Amino acid sequence: MGIPEAEMMDCSVGTIVWVRRRNGSWWPGRILGQDELSETHLMSPRSGTPVKLLGREDASV
Repeated sequence: MGIPEAEMMDCSVGTIVWVRRRNGSWWPGRILGQDELSETHLMSPRSGTPVKLLGREDASV
């Protein structure tokens, strides 16, 4: 059967990924490390992987 797709993805800090936005469009982003997040954006480990959209100073997912 092989390895599930989610296990093959590289989720290391700094990795460039494609993010599907709420409007259905795809946008490139970079996986952030916990040390790159401000106090107001710190997340629990269950929240997911923090990603900064490239070319957008005001957006992260």
